[in-house]
Amino acid sequence: MDQFIHKLTELLKQPLPGWDAQRHLMPEGRELEAMGDKLHPAAVLISLYNQGDEWVFPLIRRTVDGFAHSGQIALPGGRRDGTESDIETALREAHEEVNILPDQVEIIGLTSVLPIPVSNHLVQPVVGFTRTVPDFIPEAKEVADIFSISIKMLCEQEIQYEQRRYKNRDWEIPFFAIDGYKVWGATAMILSEFRTIVTQLN
Repeated sequence: MDQFIHKLTELLKQPLPGWDAQRHLMPEGRELEAMGDKLHPAAVLISLYNQGDEWVFPLIRRTVDGFAHSGQIALPGGRRDGTESDIETALREAHEEVNILPDQVEIIGLTSVLPIPVSNHLVQPVVGFTRTVPDFIPEAKEVADIFSISIKMLCEQEIQYEQRRYKNRDWEIPFFAIDGYKVWGATAMILSEFRTIVTQLN
């Protein structure tokens, strides 16, 4: 465990692949979505834990609530509250949404920020790990399901594509197919960079 975490920590200190890796999962037409003058700071948590001989982390399926990311697969996270740091935001949101206890998470680094035009946010992914398996409890109003994906599974994912109608034409949407769910949009773009990083550990 310590060797893996040490190597990943050191990798996260190096120049990040950023946009070069994120764009592989960027939906076609995303650049047409206008951004507001001021993007709201937000953060998500990639919270690793060891399960058997594999490192895994949780993803959530958001409830169908009619908002921008209704029903989508996401990392635990949300908008910054007041003067919080990105790390504080990620830890608070992960606690509220899936019951990962903040004092059990050891932060090891950050990946590249990502603007999300459709919801007018600028998201900072935070990477950490826990030494025990979290006692996951979904926040009923926001989280419909919690499931975990191994780093091995993420690295083995092939990018798939489908057509979706947007602004009166069909666009090509890349996604990962994980546990019967389609992981696309901002979450897929964040995971695209993260897997580019962890692939260097193999």
